[in-house]
Amino acid sequence: MTRFRKHTDAHGSQPKSSMFAKLKESIRHSVFGQPDGNGHGSSAPANPFGRALSNPDNVVDELSRHAIKLTPIVKRRVYEGLSGVPEGLRLGWAQLPQTRGRAFSLGMFIGDDRFAQIALADDRGRVFAGTDPTMDIQGAEIRFMFSKDGESRLPDHTRLGTGARAQASMGVRAGDFLRGVIGGERNDESEVDVLQGSIVGRGQDGRMMWLASWIKRNNRYTLEQLRAELDPQMRCDLEYRDAIAIAFFTAYLLPQMSGLLIGFGSGNIFRRLNREAPMGAIRRSVRDTLEARAHGLRSSGLEDYFSDLMREAGALQPVAGLEAVHGAEPLHLYTSSFSGSYFFSWDSSLEFSPALASLVIEGGLNRFAAVSAVLERNARVGQQPIEDNVTRAQAAQLDMALLNDPALIALRSDDRTPLDPLHDDGVAPLHTMMRIARDAAEQTAHDFPDPTGRAMTGTKDAAGSEWVYRQTLSLLLRSMRLPFRFDVDFRTNLHDGNVAIAFTTAGAAMMPKSRYSERRHDWVKLEEHERAAMSAAYNLRVGLMMAGMAFAVDTRVRQVSVTIDSIGLEEAVAEQDSAIAKLMGEALKAFERMRTQEPGAVMGGKSAPKDGDVHGDPSLASPKPGDGSHDTADSQAGEGRIPADGLSTQSSFEHGGGQDEGHGAPDHALKSAEEQEFEDLMQGADIDEAVFSVPQGNNERDGSGAESFTIADSGSTSSTLDAVNGAAGQDGSDGSDDRNSSLGQNEPDESNGIAGNAGNAHTGKRGDDPLEALRSNPTVRHMVAVTFSRDAFLGYVHNHGLNDPLTTYRMFDAVMSVDPDGALEPVDTDLDLRDAKFSPLASQQEPEFSEAHFGPQTSRVLGCTDATGLSIQRVDLLQRAVTDFHHLASDDSMPSVAKAQHAMRIVEHIGDPELSQLAPQVGAALIDGKDTPDFDFTLAKRLDAERVKARDLLFSGQPDQAIEVQEAAVSRVDALFAQSKGVPRYFNSYAERVVYNRLFATAGERTVLIPDSLFYAHMELADILSQVKGAKASLKHLNAMVSYAPAYPLSHMRLAVQLARDEDWDSARAACLNALRVALDRADAAFAYYRFAYSEWMRDRFDTAAAAYLMAAHIAPGQFSTLPAELDELMERARSQCIPVPHDVVDAATVLTEHDLPVWPHTEVEPIVRQAARVCVDNGMFVPARTLSIADARLNDGQSDGIDMAQAQFLRSLDA
Repeated sequence: MTRFRKHTDAHGSQPKSSMFAKLKESIRHSVFGQPDGNGHGSSAPANPFGRALSNPDNVVDELSRHAIKLTPIVKRRVYEGLSGVPEGLRLGWAQLPQTRGRAFSLGMFIGDDRFAQIALADDRGRVFAGTDPTMDIQGAEIRFMFSKDGESRLPDHTRLGTGARAQASMGVRAGDFLRGVIGGERNDESEVDVLQGSIVGRGQDGRMMWLASWIKRNNRYTLEQLRAELDPQMRCDLEYRDAIAIAFFTAYLLPQMSGLLIGFGSGNIFRRLNREAPMGAIRRSVRDTLEARAHGLRSSGLEDYFSDLMREAGALQPVAGLEAVHGAEPLHLYTSSFSGSYFFSWDSSLEFSPALASLVIEGGLNRFAAVSAVLERNARVGQQPIEDNVTRAQAAQLDMALLNDPALIALRSDDRTPLDPLHDDGVAPLHTMMRIARDAAEQTAHDFPDPTGRAMTGTKDAAGSEWVYRQTLSLLLRSMRLPFRFDVDFRTNLHDGNVAIAFTTAGAAMMPKSRYSERRHDWVKLEEHERAAMSAAYNLRVGLMMAGMAFAVDTRVRQVSVTIDSIGLEEAVAEQDSAIAKLMGEALKAFERMRTQEPGAVMGGKSAPKDGDVHGDPSLASPKPGDGSHDTADSQAGEGRIPADGLSTQSSFEHGGGQDEGHGAPDHALKSAEEQEFEDLMQGADIDEAVFSVPQGNNERDGSGAESFTIADSGSTSSTLDAVNGAAGQDGSDGSDDRNSSLGQNEPDESNGIAGNAGNAHTGKRGDDPLEALRSNPTVRHMVAVTFSRDAFLGYVHNHGLNDPLTTYRMFDAVMSVDPDGALEPVDTDLDLRDAKFSPLASQQEPEFSEAHFGPQTSRVLGCTDATGLSIQRVDLLQRAVTDFHHLASDDSMPSVAKAQHAMRIVEHIGDPELSQLAPQVGAALIDGKDTPDFDFTLAKRLDAERVKARDLLFSGQPDQAIEVQEAAVSRVDALFAQSKGVPRYFNSYAERVVYNRLFATAGERTVLIPDSLFYAHMELADILSQVKGAKASLKHLNAMVSYAPAYPLSHMRLAVQLARDEDWDSARAACLNALRVALDRADAAFAYYRFAYSEWMRDRFDTAAAAYLMAAHIAPGQFSTLPAELDELMERARSQCIPVPHDVVDAATVLTEHDLPVWPHTEVEPIVRQAARVCVDNGMFVPARTLSIADARLNDGQSDGIDMAQAQFLRSLDA
C-alpha cells in the first residue's frame, strides 16, 4: 500500500523553507495565481520574476538585474521596518509614467532607485498581479481590493487618527453619547460622516476572503482590523496610494509569504463557518487565532472569547457522533433569513448525546454572533468598544448582558436607536421591541390594504384585522434573534381581545458555565443552581417580550396568555437514562428518514385538496378507488380523510375499488397527522429552528403535568406545540411548513407507516412506526402559565421592563413554582391554545356547515353571498341538509306547512338531484309532524359498485365490456345531474372554488356539486380509452372533466396531452392556456408552459415557443428532463431561419406579454386568491383560508413554494 510521508533531509528532519523560498512561492502565486511546482508541460515563466523564483537563493540578484531604474521625478514611497520583509528588500509603490496617473505600481525596491513591480493598483481600489505597468486589466483577475460597505456617521475624529483634533474630541465624546442614551441632543458639530468598507484578497482556493476594514474621510483613509501591528502613522490619515499599498503588503502579501493569510477576528471565523463544515471550521478558527498570536500578529478579544465559548461547549475536543467520516461531517450549519441566527441540521442519523451536544455548540455560536453584531453596530455609529480594540473580558461582559436582557438585539432596529448593553436599564429595549412591533403592524396594514375596504386608513396598528395581526406577529416571532433554539405557537381572537402564546424553554444545559467577574477581574465558575436560575430568568424574560409584542401589534388585544414549556432534556441527562437516550436516538433517526422523502401533501384535514396536492405531470394524479361500502372519496373528503399524497400513476381500474380496496386505501395513501408531521421535519435549508414539539390532550398525563412529547422542526411542516392533539375530527394544518393534521385518539390505526416507505406502510406493525420512539420519551412539562391584562402589563413594564421577571409574573398570579435555587419546576395548568376563546367563533367550521352570510364587499371578493357558496364537499352539504331537516322537525314554534316550505327551500338551494328525489319524504314527514328520515344517499355507492364491476371485467380480460359497464353507469349519473336546474361542478380545493366563483360562475348561477366518484369515473374512462382505443376515444370524457372542473388545472392538462397525441395543435394550445390561466402551483404552470411550448413549435410560432420553454425551466427547474434538448433544438432551428427568439426569462416574459399570453404567477387568479385568503382569515373562516393562503404563498416569482418561516408560523396560527 502506498504511504505518504514528509520529505526529510539527511539528518532525518524536515527541511525548513527559507524566507526567500516563501517569497518565491508567494510572488509566484500572486503573479500566476498558482503555487510553484514541476507541472508537466510548463515552461519557464516569460517574466523576469519567474526566472528569479526558479532559484530562490538568488532572488535579490535576479530582481536587481531586471528591476527598472526610477528617475528623480517619479513619485514613490518606501515603507521601512515592515515585519517579515526579507533582508535586502523594501516594499513600496511607484507612480510610473507609463500608467498616466490612472494606476500605480506595487513592488519591491532594491537600493534607492531601482524598482521591481509585482502588482498594479488602479484608481478603483483594485489590485492586479503582474509585472507590466501597461498591462491590460480589462477582464484580469482581481487579487486584492477595497470594497465599499456603506456610509456611517461617527461622533468624532477619534478613529480617524487626525492628531490633536482627535485628542480634543475625546473629552466631549462620552458626554455626547450619554446625552444620546437619555434622549438629549448630541453635539452635531463634532459628528463626522465617513465611508466604511472591507479589505478583501484572493486566497489559495481562488475565492475572495475578508481580511480587514477601512474608513474614509475627505479622501484620507484609516485602516482597521489588521492582523499586523502598525504604528498610527502607518494606519491613520493615509492618502489613497498609501492605504492600498500598506494594506496590500501587510494584510495580503506578507501574510501569504509566511503562510498566515488570515482575516482579522470574527471576519475570519464567519468566513470559515460559511464555507466549511462546522466542526472543522470552529477548530480551524481557534487554530488561526493561536497561530496568529504565536507569530506576533494581533487577535481580537472577540475571537479569544469565541475560543472560550467553543471550549466550554466541548467543540474543541472530539465529540462522538459529530466527527467527520471520510471527510463528511454529519452537521450542517445554516442561517435563518429572518432572525440571522445559526442553526444546525443533519442529514444522517444522529444519536441523542451528540444531538444535545450540537445544541450547546449552536447556542455558543449564536452568542458569539450576537456579540459580534453589537461590535459591528458600534463601529457603524462610533461607539466603543469595536472589534479592533475589544478585550476578551469586554466580549464576555457583552455576552452576559445580552443573556440578561434578550430584548437588546432581539429585533433589528436602525442605528439611531440607542444601544449600550453594558449600561442597560432593562426597560428601554422592551419599549423598542414594542415600538418595532407596532410599526410592523402599521406597515403590514399599509402594504396590504383590506380588499373589502373596511379597515380604516392611517391606522397605527393591525386595525382589528386577524390577517394583519397574525402575519405581523408571525414575522416578529420568527425574526427574534435569540441565542437558543425555541419553538413558538400562538392563537388570536381579536374580536374578544384574547391572544395565547406558547413557547419552549432554553434549559439550564444551554446556559453558560462561567462568567467574567468585574469585581474580581477574572472568570468564575457558575454552579448548577446558578445556571438553573439564569435559565428561569431568561425564559421568563422571553415570555414578557412576546407578550409585549402581542399587545403592541393591536390595541384591541386586552389579554395575552403565555405558557412556557420544558422539553425535559436536562432531566434526561441528569438521570443518565440509557433507555431514554436510545429512544431519543430512534426518534432522531425517524427525523432523518423523513427528511429523505419528498414532501407529500402540504395540507391535512378539512383543508386538504382532494387529489392529495399532486401537481405537474397529470399522469401522477390518478383517480381514487371506488368503495362499494362507503361514499368513497365523497364521504372521505367530508370527513377530512382524503389521501395526503397521490396514488400510483396507473389507472384506477388497476387499483380496483371493492370494499377490501376501499378499506385498504388509508393504509396505502392516507397519512396520519403524526406521519405528516414527521415527513417534512428538517426539509431543505430554509429551516429556522428544529425543536421539540409539545402535544396537547395526551391521555398519559401524569400528576406533575407532564406529557409525552414529539420532536419537530419549526421550519418544517410540523406544528410543534399542538401536534397530535388527540381530538378526533379536529382539522389540521395545510401548510407545507405547518403540516399539523391531527390524529384522533379514536383513530390509532391510521399511523401505521412511514411516508415514502411502502414496505412499512402496508405492514401495519406498530414497531415500524417512527412515532413509537417518541411516545415513551422524556416528557414535556408545563413550567409557567400566566395571563397578562393589557393596562396592568403596559403600566408595569413601562417602569420596570424586564427587570425582576419573577416579580412581574407573580404580580399577574402566574401558575409557576420556583425551587429554593431559583429554578422553575413543573406545574399543572388548564391554559390551552385550543381553548375556544383564543380563536374566532366557528373558525374551524367547514363552509358546507356554516350559516355565515356575507356583505357586499366580501361577496365581491369571494364570489358568493354566503359560506355555502364556498362548498366543495357534496356529502357534507347533504349531511347538513339532513341535520337541518331534523332541526325543523323539532322546532315547535313553526307550523308544519312553514317547516315543509323551509325544507323545500333548502333542497332547492342545494340543487342536488338525489336530494330532490327524496324531498317528498321530507315534506310529508314535516306536514305530519314527524321527524324526518335519516337518508342513505346511495347514488355514489351505486356508481362505485359499477366501477368495481368494470374493474373485475378488465382484470378478467374483457376491456370492452368493462368500458361499456362503466360508461353506462357514468351516463346515467351525468344525465341525472344534467336534468337538474343547477350547473354541475367538481372542485378539488377551496381555492379552486373561489377561482371558479370569480372567473367562471354566471350571475345567479346555482352550482350543484357532483359526487367525486363521477369525476374520477370520467378520468378512469379517459385513461383506459386512450390506451385501448386511442386519443380521440378519450376526448369525450376529458371534455366532461373540463366541463365539470373548469378551475382544476388537471382537467385541462390531461385534455392537452391527448389533443397533442392527436396532433390537434390549436386545441392543445388552448387547453394549455386554460390550465395556465387557473394554475395555482408552479409545477402545474410549468407543465402547462412545457406543453404549450411544443404546441406553439408545431404551429411554427418560434418566439412564443421559446418563451414558454424558458418560463417552464425557470419556474420549475429540473422538472422536465427532455426540456433542455427540445429548447436547444428549437433555438438551432430558429437560428437557421434567422428567426429572433428570446434567450432569457426577462425577454421571454416580454414576448409572452406582447402576445397577450399569461406570465405566471401574474395571472388573473393571483389577486383573486390573495384577496380571498385575507378576507377568509379576517372573517374567521380558517378552513378555506388555509388552502387559499397556501395558494397565495405559492404564487410567487421565486424558486420555492413560498412557505417561508413567517408564512409557516402564520399557517400554524390558523390551526384548531
